[in-house]
Amino acid sequence: MTCRTTPLLPLKTVSLVLWVTVLGCSSGEVDGPRNKVSDSGETMGDGDEEAEDEAAAVRPLAEVSGVCPDLSATGFVTFESAGEERNASIVVPSVPSDDMPLVFFFHGLMDPGSTPEPTEYMVRGLELQRLANAHNAVVVVPEAPIYALAGFSFFLWDIALETDADLVLFDDLRTCVAEQLPVDLRRTTAWGFSGGALWTTVMASQRGDAFAAIVEASGGSDISVPIWSELGARYETPTHPMPALLISGGASDTWPQGSFSLVDFETATDNLEQQLIDDGHTVVSCHHTAGHTLPNQAYTLSIDWVLAHEYGMPSPWADGDLGTHDDWCALMSAGG
Repeated sequence: MTCRTTPLLPLKTVSLVLWVTVLGCSSGEVDGPRNKVSDSGETMGDGDEEAEDEAAAVRPLAEVSGVCPDLSATGFVTFESAGEERNASIVVPSVPSDDMPLVFFFHGLMDPGSTPEPTEYMVRGLELQRLANAHNAVVVVPEAPIYALAGFSFFLWDIALETDADLVLFDDLRTCVAEQLPVDLRRTTAWGFSGGALWTTVMASQRGDAFAAIVEASGGSDISVPIWSELGARYETPTHPMPALLISGGASDTWPQGSFSLVDFETATDNLEQQLIDDGHTVVSCHHTAGHTLPNQAYTLSIDWVLAHEYGMPSPWADGDLGTHDDWCALMSAGG
């Protein structure tokens, strides 16, 4: 069984306003075969039929919609995806090795005026290079498109799924990384806070067979916002079960903050929790009282979660042992 680990990053209470963190993990011992990726991007089994059968269950790599950028080393890239110019940051260990986990980090709502490069902001602020080096992980931070409304503009994922451009962006980055780096697709995870967590719901619904596990902090599903005619972060049954860690901050976990709010993340998280339980996923639910923030204990647990899971393998938390987190978290479903 994979050992639970602790991040090397010094922890602070983080006030996160619609932005997200995705962190990678060490190449600790993991039970069962892994899906390795050759230099050409083709998936390879470990030599036995069971490994090949399990590897086949992972979502196949998609054909790239444009031309892959150079993702072989840490950097900020601009490239064409689904006919549009898109940006992303890639963080690669200084000494890459085989079977590296692949972690997608979806940022949340940000102001282009104050944060013109949200992905680089996250790379610097969370010291993702240090984390990649320490845990031998590849971290991908895609940039959301700019959404304009009533004279305001902000980076926002298409949580109403009005087009498939953001899904194609994920597909393109996943394929391009696999073609250029020796990542382990069976250890692909997603982590989101607030707007990024809502997008993680969409990713889990539409690309569930690509993820070993997900983390949502102040996320949820099926939110109603006046700017969209359809529900945002609409839940659809994923094609493959994945362990989910859901974190929410109580009655004040809303956006915007104050007397007028459009999104109640506590209610939205409870809604997603029940949907995942009904569909047979392993679900751990954690409730703090710090509102729309990410306390230290939540940050630590969320990193442990993305480090510990492998596609198709039981969650280390499915036995209900939550360790030091049992006073604010509970196993809601052990999964099927």
